[in-house]
Amino acid sequence: MKDVMIWPIYLDAGKSLNEGRKISKEYAISEPRIKEIVKATQKLRYKYYAEEDKAYPGEWYNKSGRVIITSDDSKKEILINLSNTIKQMRETKQSNRPNNKKGKKGKWKK
Repeated sequence: MKDVMIWPIYLDAGKSLNEGRKISKEYAISEPRIKEIVKATQKLRYKYYAEEDKAYPGEWYNKSGRVIITSDDSKKEILINLSNTIKQMRETKQSNRPNNKKGKKGKWKK
């Protein structure tokens, strides 16, 4: 078992490989948040430790947080699993939203 450090920037589709993204755009997600990564980590049943007050060294001014995962999987496998899980979580969140397309309230039709 080894510890793998996961920063949100590793999964961010809006970042280039030079800026810190670690997986291909195919798997990357837009604007990942530390809370989403923690939920995905719990769903995948990884042992983890979250540090929400930490900043990625390349973006020292942005305290995005990080998650340290203990696993036998490679870093790339973990990142792809997390990314796919977050995508599924976002899709179910979108499909669970009520489709509230009503007219404007309080307006009289003439």
